[in-house]
Amino acid sequence: MDEISREVSNLESLLRLPSGFYNSLMAEDDWSFVIKLSALFEAASGQALAAKLQHSEIESELSYLEQVKKINLILKLNIITKEQSKFLIDLASLRNTLVHNISNVTFSWETYTSKLDKNQKKSFAKVFGQGVHEKFEINDVSLNRTDFTVENPKMAIWVTAQEILACLHADIENSSNIRKINEIGQKLVQNITNQLSAD
Repeated sequence: MDEISREVSNLESLLRLPSGFYNSLMAEDDWSFVIKLSALFEAASGQALAAKLQHSEIESELSYLEQVKKINLILKLNIITKEQSKFLIDLASLRNTLVHNISNVTFSWETYTSKLDKNQKKSFAKVFGQGVHEKFEINDVSLNRTDFTVENPKMAIWVTAQEILACLHADIENSSNIRKINEIGQKLVQNITNQLSAD
C-alpha cells in the first residue's frame, strides 16, 4: 500500500467508514459516485476544520455548514491548495445539480463530457484531472491529461480526489499531534508550577 492509499485508508477509519470504501467508489454508477464522493469530502472537510481549530467537539456543528463555506475555510487555513479548492467546489456544484432533480439519477460521465467543447474539455481536465500527469505513457502509448481525463473522467477524478483526501488526513493527523504536544506542554508547565508552589 503506498502512502496516499494508506492516508485514505486511515481517513476511512477515522470517519468510521467500512474498510475499502474509497476503492469501492469506482464500482458505483456515475450518479452514486459523485454523491458518495461529495459526501466523503463533506465529512473529511469537517474533520479537518475541527482538528485545525483544535476543537473536535465542534465537528457536529460544522456538519451543518455549507460545503462551499467549509472549502473556503480549509483553503484559508492552508489545509488545501487553491487548485484543490476549485476541484472541491466544482464537485459540490455538480453534486447539487444532480441531487436537486431526481431525473439526474441517470447521469453519466460519457454523456456529460461528450457535450463539452474543446475549451471546456481543457478546463474540465485542469480541474478534475489534477492528479493526472500532463503527459505520460501506458503500455508504450503516449497520453495527455486532457484526453485521458475527458475519456476516463471517473478514473481521473478518483485519482485526484485520492490525493486531496490524503492531504486532508495528513493535516488532521498533524493538527492532532500539535494538540497532543500542546497538552503535554501544558501538563509540564502545570507540574513545574505545582512543584515551585510546594517549595
